[in-house]
Amino acid sequence: MDPTSQIINVNEYDLVGSVEAFTMAIGALARRTETEGHPGVLRYQFYVNGSEGTAGATIVYADAAAWVAHHQMAYQWEEMAALQATVSLQRLTVLGPIDDAIREWVANRDFTINHYDMLAAGFVRSGA
Repeated sequence: MDPTSQIINVNEYDLVGSVEAFTMAIGALARRTETEGHPGVLRYQFYVNGSEGTAGATIVYADAAAWVAHHQMAYQWEEMAALQATVSLQRLTVLGPIDDAIREWVANRDFTINHYDMLAAGFVRSGA
């Protein structure tokens, strides 16, 4: 898999519900994404900081097409609506090459967006 085409999302949220509500909602969404979601979702990890009332996520997509397909699919699910009721997205950082479909998806949203379009250097260790 070509890492230069991958997209990494880093999401930063404020909790608007309890930690328990968030963990239940994201647990259900993660299970559905793993079993029924787009195969181009390569990594799906969510974290919570209960003492600060924040949460974060790193999601790795195979490419821009997988990013769009995942969002089109998941935003139809009741599990996504349940998650959205527990958080307010504050910042989205996108690492990797995006396309017009992603630009349209994030246009005019009420959160900060940072984008870094080109992998400059790095490596991935496997089996470590």
